[in-house]
Amino acid sequence: MVSRKKGFTLIELLAVIAIIGILAGFIFAAVSSSVERAKITKTQSTISNLSIALTNYERDNGSFDAKLENGQQMPTGILDESERAEVVRILTGKRADGRVDTQIREDPRWSGPYLEPKTKELSDKGALVDAWGHALMMRIKQGNYDKMMLHRPDSFETHSWGPNELDDEGKSSGKSRHGGKADDINNWD
Repeated sequence: MVSRKKGFTLIELLAVIAIIGILAGFIFAAVSSSVERAKITKTQSTISNLSIALTNYERDNGSFDAKLENGQQMPTGILDESERAEVVRILTGKRADGRVDTQIREDPRWSGPYLEPKTKELSDKGALVDAWGHALMMRIKQGNYDKMMLHRPDSFETHSWGPNELDDEGKSSGKSRHGGKADDINNWD
């Protein structure tokens, strides 16, 4: 009698490896999708918190006109990154290096901090960033820019370029100018 050793054949082994590879692909796709959704949710939360902080600040102190009058805004009213960092400094009462700004905090109308971002939520200049590391875009109602091109002409607006990291002109749906789906995240939709 011929005795046969127990074990796997090469075909059985390859079949098991193929099945494991397919399952790993499904798991990787699900995890990648979850990570992207988490980044979108995080950015939506950051924008929402900034909107609440700006609303509360304006309720207590009025508009940002006097605070940012030395800034060189673009004709559309968009704040540059240093002006966005200045807005964060005003809302937090802290400088970019984390030290308390006594000049802001000693103002009797200031009731902050209105915003308390973590260090990883700020750019090198001190502006708020989205989950992909890009500084959030911001327009604030100011002087001649009050109603120019604002989706929310009575206030301010802020948006992120979203997952494709391309400027879709603030649109969160429809076609982008780059041919793909517009995926910006904003506070006016």
